[in-house]
Amino acid sequence: MPHDTFAQLLDAHQDYVTRLAYRLLGWQEAEVPDVVQEVFLAAYRNWPRFRGQSTPATWLTRITVNKCRNFLRKKALQRLILRPWQTEPPAADNPTTDNDACHHVRHTVQTLPAKLREVAVLRYLEEHSTAETARILGISVNAVNIRLHRARSELKKRLTESLENHPNE
Repeated sequence: MPHDTFAQLLDAHQDYVTRLAYRLLGWQEAEVPDVVQEVFLAAYRNWPRFRGQSTPATWLTRITVNKCRNFLRKKALQRLILRPWQTEPPAADNPTTDNDACHHVRHTVQTLPAKLREVAVLRYLEEHSTAETARILGISVNAVNIRLHRARSELKKRLTESLENHPNE
């Protein structure tokens, strides 16, 4: 890929890729720059294989989703391996002490299983169509609709439980 072409791709999509990674990683700011760097390294390395069957934005979205999945798997494995050596329990986020409703909803979205979080972020936060979301994730439109339904149901259940358990917050 010519340097100018890659620079244009980077300029045009860096903010989007950063925002998407931030949301897919559960709003964990510290992790985002490394994942974004991996996304653009993968894009640079794989540019010759880009066939133009989708837009560069859709292609980068797919790479971002995959890099975020890999990062989250790696992080979960590290926690599993390191857990026996931890001397004190990890600090738990307690969104109920934060009066910011937006933070609470973000935390709840963050706790969704990855498959549900991905479709919710792509469809509702990034405003991709259901068909685009299906293409990005490599699943059927029906599977997207099922996951969206499950994500909404799970969010409703978790937020309702939270309100019932902490009515004054």
